[in-house]
Amino acid sequence: MFAAPIPPKAGRAAAYVRVSSQRQVDDGNSLDAQIRRIKEYVQFKGLSLADEDIIVEQGVSGGIPIWDRPKGRVLQRKLLTGQFTDLVTMKLDRMFRLTTDALNTVDELNASDIHLHIVDMNGEALDTSTPMGRFFLTMMGALSEMERGLISERTQEGMDQLKSMNKRFTHAIFGWNIDPNGNLYPNWKEQDQIDFMEWQVDDNGVSATSVAKHLIKVGIKGKRGGRWTASGVLRTYQNPFHMKRFEFPLPPWWGDSPWHLFEIG
Repeated sequence: MFAAPIPPKAGRAAAYVRVSSQRQVDDGNSLDAQIRRIKEYVQFKGLSLADEDIIVEQGVSGGIPIWDRPKGRVLQRKLLTGQFTDLVTMKLDRMFRLTTDALNTVDELNASDIHLHIVDMNGEALDTSTPMGRFFLTMMGALSEMERGLISERTQEGMDQLKSMNKRFTHAIFGWNIDPNGNLYPNWKEQDQIDFMEWQVDDNGVSATSVAKHLIKVGIKGKRGGRWTASGVLRTYQNPFHMKRFEFPLPPWWGDSPWHLFEIG
């Protein structure tokens, strides 16, 4: 992938630094620390690294493939010049979150004789110029991806448990209020709008876009004050959690409108 039209300068490195959260972007501590450690490593390895060759990515998720990130594309264009022999980053997750992205990128770099260096791989430096370095990178990438999957699985299990107990499981959900103890209970005025959405789309054949425009026109806002969209309408009334509203007594006026449901289904 990386052509080399210009003979590379021996030992010339580029560096990639990423800070993922806005807090890290604002305070700069993570950014400065990464750059300092990278410069120390480069000096120790006898490589050269110019300030303009340190690529800084701010506020971008590591789950996005490296070459699809704004500064990742800048880095790619630099490497395509063929003037670099090494690429340095602080930690594996600063550059990659997906094992496939890591391995594919390393393959591309190796094909162009560009070595990837990880300054801090669980306390040890690693580079892909050796078979052992590539082996450890593969294993660590796979283990990191598995750990994130397990965390996501545990988080979903926790949310399911909270839902089953009518406990707060998200910041806000249209159709529900939260009492001081974190218990969810129906907001019947919003539940009325939910049934109206379903009635219009499923029974009357009105488009979700038209329903969203109607809600905006009459001043109905989302739970956090946002404007309605077609996807928001569909996502709201199709949420199966609303089935739990029938565990609560219906208000006396329920049934006054033709769209009111007395059960879901």
